[in-house]
Amino acid sequence: MKPVAYFLCALALILICLSPWLILSYYEKLPETPCFEGILSFWHIGGWRTGGSSAAAFLQKRIEQYEAQNPHVFIEMKTLSAQQAADAVSNGETADIVSYPYGLALSLDFAELPPQSTIFSGLSGNAYPYMCGGYCLLVNTDKAAENGIELPSGWGIRPDALAQTAALGVCFDSEPGFTSLPSLALHAYPEAARPQISTLGEPEPKDNALPSDTQWQEGFAAFCEGGKGVLIASHRQLFEASELFAQGDAPPFAAYAVGPYTDMVQMVGVAEQSDKLRQNAAESFAAFLLTHSTQKKLEALGVFPVIPDLEIYRQNDTLRYIYEQLCKGASVPVSAGKEKLDALAEAALTGDASAMRRLKRLLG
Repeated sequence: MKPVAYFLCALALILICLSPWLILSYYEKLPETPCFEGILSFWHIGGWRTGGSSAAAFLQKRIEQYEAQNPHVFIEMKTLSAQQAADAVSNGETADIVSYPYGLALSLDFAELPPQSTIFSGLSGNAYPYMCGGYCLLVNTDKAAENGIELPSGWGIRPDALAQTAALGVCFDSEPGFTSLPSLALHAYPEAARPQISTLGEPEPKDNALPSDTQWQEGFAAFCEGGKGVLIASHRQLFEASELFAQGDAPPFAAYAVGPYTDMVQMVGVAEQSDKLRQNAAESFAAFLLTHSTQKKLEALGVFPVIPDLEIYRQNDTLRYIYEQLCKGASVPVSAGKEKLDALAEAALTGDASAMRRLKRLLG
């Protein structure tokens, strides 16, 4: 027999011997990485209003999207008020994931989350910020024209023009528990274009004081009825004023971004628990809310992303400029209530440099 034939016979014998092992190994499953399978509970606690569709509707759609990508995980969302959430906690209830407004005190043990880069660098740790609101300035253009005030075009209003427009009558009317006044006290404008009179830094005495007839309550109605010429507005009030103008129930106005101040931030936290697979699944959903694709969808709500430099609000200059200001250095109250912030902001606008310094210390 030729050597080649010997070789082929030997090879055939080896294959015959190995064939049972090869067949068994083909059907043997590789070990699977353990993953969570089940239902996660999710509380959404609202605190401030969006400018379009509701936050609850937005979150429900994100849940459906996440479940489609993770077919063994189901998330059941319950919408609660702050009081309902406090009552639930006092009754021993809890949730795997909790969405809540920044500043709300909750007696829940949240897990330390992996770091995520956001425009709110000081708010990371036991919860992620995942969306925020902002403030702007609305100026009645008819009143400005009647008084010979030439309003600027572009993202913001110069501080000297701001002092002029204040003579038209200022009002503000924030969400309950929130305040827009510090946004005006911290009014920003590009350094190259900033005149000597400025409400940023050390304000000039008296020049930037709010007029004595400033309306502190029901300001939105006063502006829409034409009684006041300037409204310090939230993103929600910008949306509502635009809707009312389209219906003929509000005057024509120009809208300007002001400083990067906001006290409207929504957080998401994850409960600390012994079942680490469950906790990891909850953390995965919290991180999902910070993905670029999810953050871009916040435009439908008329609110702002918390990750920087997204292409967003191409058709709405004011909202885009507010977002850009937040990206450059978002300022969020780290302590003090609405009344204290209002008092310091009002004093700062009259030229009180000490009040301005104290106000800045209260902002992260």
